[in-house]
Amino acid sequence: MQAVSDPLDLFSNAYQQFLVRAWPDQTSRLHKAVQYCLSGDGKRVRAQLAMLVCQAYGKDPRLAVTGAIAVEMVHAYSLSHDDLPCMDNDDFRRGRPSLHRAFDEATALLAGDAILTDAFRVLSDKEFFSESDLLTTDQRLRSVAELALAAGGHGMVYGQDADMYWTGKRHYDLQTLEKIHRGKTGALLGASAAVGAIAGGASSGEVSHWREFGVMIGLAFQAVDDLLDESKSTGKSTGKDKAQGKLTYLSLFTNDEVLNLAKRYTESALAHVPQQASANAVTEFAQNLVFRKK
Repeated sequence: MQAVSDPLDLFSNAYQQFLVRAWPDQTSRLHKAVQYCLSGDGKRVRAQLAMLVCQAYGKDPRLAVTGAIAVEMVHAYSLSHDDLPCMDNDDFRRGRPSLHRAFDEATALLAGDAILTDAFRVLSDKEFFSESDLLTTDQRLRSVAELALAAGGHGMVYGQDADMYWTGKRHYDLQTLEKIHRGKTGALLGASAAVGAIAGGASSGEVSHWREFGVMIGLAFQAVDDLLDESKSTGKSTGKDKAQGKLTYLSLFTNDEVLNLAKRYTESALAHVPQQASANAVTEFAQNLVFRKK
């Protein structure tokens, strides 16, 4: 395989081609909704992380495209469901109407279901996504397990349920907040790093370290996201979390304390990077992500 210098460009090209060929029925309202959901602007944080971790092992990041696309699909599905009136009830996502506003609630629900399910086809079915054949059967199976762990009842869904339960309540602490965001935000970032490591040929022990690296980066990311919530730069409804009584880091700490906590989370994450990996690019990416301005 020819090495590619920019993993994000590689991902973007593969992703755009995939969107065109995977859901070609544009007479279908469902397929239109799927494409709308998946084509929105975004940082592609999880995809970049997967590919950079793979590259840290000296491998062509093309090997991680399969996992990168799958985690981005799971992320997109989760946003479409989070925005529903029965969840966070948000009218805007990534600077445009959320999926249920652009279509309707039922279509948004079904499109999210389709995206989640098809993410596992990306990892396992080379007829659906031919690049999955670049990985061994064992690598594909391990990647499926990582994504299922992150997406299901021990990961994102668990975190979302805890988030909804605690909304509007008092008498919580940092441990409660971390439990929410380890699931809701950290789990998929953990899976992103893990599938990148699997594609790069990492051992099972190293994959576990990368998973925890991603989880801790997720906590730092969420802490900074709470600081940015009042800003118009996030593409979401301004101040929505505060208005809904969501548990946030600012519910417990001052701005400076939240920023210091984000730094400690980041230091903890970097301590999990295996010595076997050449991770300068991953480290720089993580630090830029956490201490972003928008």
